[in-house]
Amino acid sequence: MNPKHIEFPVLGAKWFIGFTALSHTAVASLAIGFAFIVTIAQIIGYLDKDRSYDLLAKRIQLFHVCIYNIGTIVAIGLVFGLSGLYPQFWSQLFVHQFWTLILEEFLFFLLATTLTFHYFFWDHLWGHKKLHIFLGALLTPLFLLQFYLINGIGGFMLTPGFQEGQASLSQGILGWDKQAFYNPSFLMLTLHRTFANISYGGFVVAGLCGAMLFRPNSGAIKACYEKGGHLSFAVAFIALLSLPIVGYFYSYVLKYEANEAFVNLMWGKGDVIAGGIDWWWIKHLCVAGMLGMTLTYFWHEDTADSRFSMPLVMIVTIGLFYLIFYMSMGMIMTWKFFWIMLAFALIGGLLARHLVSFHKGSPRALYVLVGIISFLTVMLGGYVREASRPRFVNRIAHYDKIYTPAERAPYLMVDVDPRTIPPPPEAIEKPSLAVQLIRQKCIGCHTLERVRNYRLDNWELIVDQMRAYGLKLATTEAEIIITHLREKQPY
Repeated sequence: MNPKHIEFPVLGAKWFIGFTALSHTAVASLAIGFAFIVTIAQIIGYLDKDRSYDLLAKRIQLFHVCIYNIGTIVAIGLVFGLSGLYPQFWSQLFVHQFWTLILEEFLFFLLATTLTFHYFFWDHLWGHKKLHIFLGALLTPLFLLQFYLINGIGGFMLTPGFQEGQASLSQGILGWDKQAFYNPSFLMLTLHRTFANISYGGFVVAGLCGAMLFRPNSGAIKACYEKGGHLSFAVAFIALLSLPIVGYFYSYVLKYEANEAFVNLMWGKGDVIAGGIDWWWIKHLCVAGMLGMTLTYFWHEDTADSRFSMPLVMIVTIGLFYLIFYMSMGMIMTWKFFWIMLAFALIGGLLARHLVSFHKGSPRALYVLVGIISFLTVMLGGYVREASRPRFVNRIAHYDKIYTPAERAPYLMVDVDPRTIPPPPEAIEKPSLAVQLIRQKCIGCHTLERVRNYRLDNWELIVDQMRAYGLKLATTEAEIIITHLREKQPY
């Protein structure tokens, strides 16, 4: 008997995919941050007529070109790994989001071309600096659009928004499932990953600048890395401040749309615990330590009157805000969590003060340390996000059968009994207008399960409330939905 699945030697299928995915995350997550820092450095250099900022931007872009190509190689390995090791899982994503993935691939090619062109024509376009800056500035929105596309698929894996059999490829565009893409956690995942990656990229650039400051450099080169470290550290810190706010709303969505994942994170359940360690806690320990280090750094910068310093009152306010944030987290999880996070923030602050004092006011060691810790937070965050969610294949597609949606079955070359293949699309009875409206309109803010679980019969009031909340629904459409729900017909 042939084995049902291919196994990867030594690591096994699960750990191979996990290792490959985190390796890709390590480099791919730098893209937005690097592109953003390069553009800001170029603009400041152009306005101030300071060549050191432009030199810094060019060196960052060289590093960006290198890691982007590494990320490409790892991403190809991930796709091949998923295709061979988890074919049902990958086939479902590709069937539902074929055009999303094709468009994402086109954007990938466009980004790789633009990034390479921007770096290798740096000196050739010196006489057209505004054009060159504009070309580099295009990278950030293009990366954001690429994130927008891939996060629709990532969010679908965590909060599908419907259960098996509810999705319909016959609605909208064949090969693009609107309900699957605009799932409940899509927006929050996009916002959280965007700000997290800008912060991550900025801290890594600061870490690289700090590492270069340990080498013997000329005065001009040293000044270049000093300015680059201050700039990128400030950008990273500002992006870091948004994460608790976005994270709160992200967790709110998970509480109601992926409760198992929420419980796994907050109370340490499932694969979030590996090797007897709660990796969600470890991730927050890193964040708390970073917070203490960065606040101490900007406290020092305020007294040093640096260009990228922040007012002392703002630093104190941020510190108090984070204190309240961790208190609220402690109320949800455990007060032990609050006191440990507070302790690590204080330890981080004392360590930052020592490092700056030890190097006679230079934050180079602090830059390197925070860059390393930010790398750890991104890796741990990526792991726990995936480890917390229930098994996707157990909820949607199963290992023991080929995924053949009715709309695609006639075109799939699968070895099955022809009598079991569903009829072609034109023979399939399309859902009624009421069913289509409920699926398309109600799924925008919550799952259909929430509608099914509603026990009262005041649907006219409920639909009117949804319209008041901003749901775009014509009066005739509202009447169709209300009638269908009152009759308790399936949808």
